[in-house]
Amino acid sequence: MKILHTSDWHIGRTLNEKSLLEDQEALLTQLLTWLDRERPDILLVAGDIYDRSVPSREALGLVDTVLSEIILRLGIPVLLIGGNHDGRERLAMNGGILEKQGLHIAGNYLPGQEPVTLSDDWGEVCFWSVPFIKPVEYRSLMKLEKPMGYDEMYREITAEITGRMDTSKRNVLVSHGLILGNMADIQTIDDSVRPIEIGGIEYACAEIFEAFDYVALGHLHRPQKVLWDKVRYSGSLLKYSFSEWNQKKSVTLVELGEKGALSLEPVSFKPLRDLRVIHGRLEELTALEAYEAEGREDYLKVILEDQERLVNPMDKLRRVYPNVLEMAYEKREKTEAQKSSRRIKERIQDPLKLFEDFYAFVNGEAMQADEQAVITELLETTMEEER
Repeated sequence: MKILHTSDWHIGRTLNEKSLLEDQEALLTQLLTWLDRERPDILLVAGDIYDRSVPSREALGLVDTVLSEIILRLGIPVLLIGGNHDGRERLAMNGGILEKQGLHIAGNYLPGQEPVTLSDDWGEVCFWSVPFIKPVEYRSLMKLEKPMGYDEMYREITAEITGRMDTSKRNVLVSHGLILGNMADIQTIDDSVRPIEIGGIEYACAEIFEAFDYVALGHLHRPQKVLWDKVRYSGSLLKYSFSEWNQKKSVTLVELGEKGALSLEPVSFKPLRDLRVIHGRLEELTALEAYEAEGREDYLKVILEDQERLVNPMDKLRRVYPNVLEMAYEKREKTEAQKSSRRIKERIQDPLKLFEDFYAFVNGEAMQADEQAVITELLETTMEEER
């Protein structure tokens, strides 16, 4: 069975107030051409099809056109789940409209939800959906009183699914969230991705997915495996931040043979405009030969190496490069990079651990279990209010 795994389309995205809708439409046109030629058995969109919970009319129109082409003209089923950027309630409301035609939408997580099932020569493949959900939402849904972190929530959700699934069949999980193999994977998070928790980085461990034959993830924008080849982020369709400038974007073609047989292949498309970072002195970057340089229309961040004070450098740059979106000086950029590194380290700090350390310092003894539970509850409430 051929599966095209995509995620994080972020239709309607802007970058420094520049609409990327034209770029998204150009890339989705290439995607439609590829789908028409290769005819996969299903297209997966693992969350964040939109960039905002209330998309613009233009963003809605583009998604409607593309999905209609895929399911009605090409006859390829689509499984789409809600991400943290999506209006999940809005997605869920549209879930049943075109289901008979092959558009399967899981906007919100629902315990006990049946999988989408397809068949090939090797039998059935079951596609299970876990849209984005926060622990506080899960606790409310399940009427739980105990405090719960992200990893514990995911363990309960996957246990509920694996308790119902037939492991003799091939099982695919489609989910949107932060899944890591270990803390070193924190470095894969760039500034275009909203943190799932505020104060500390909440994540689930990939080991909980061992029972599945493939796990199609969304949320992180760099294509990457997590722990095993079978647990994978497809990454975003386009570069959506200058922190992603050196990433090679792709979607993932997954081929499932008989039980246990898996092959993966990246599929890349050419963006209408690349997103790049260039360095140099203003005089060099705006010299006559620069007008003939390839990629002048790309979205650019320019880092100037000039030491002296410059007059209207952005205006001069835009005469040559019309889509310069950011400009910085090299010295300042290094300082900002150091600050960013410190911010990442601070985010990694567990806020509960910080409370425990402070409590021990003030009281000269460790915090008790019931006190930890109270602090955890307060932290969750505070984080939710800050959102």
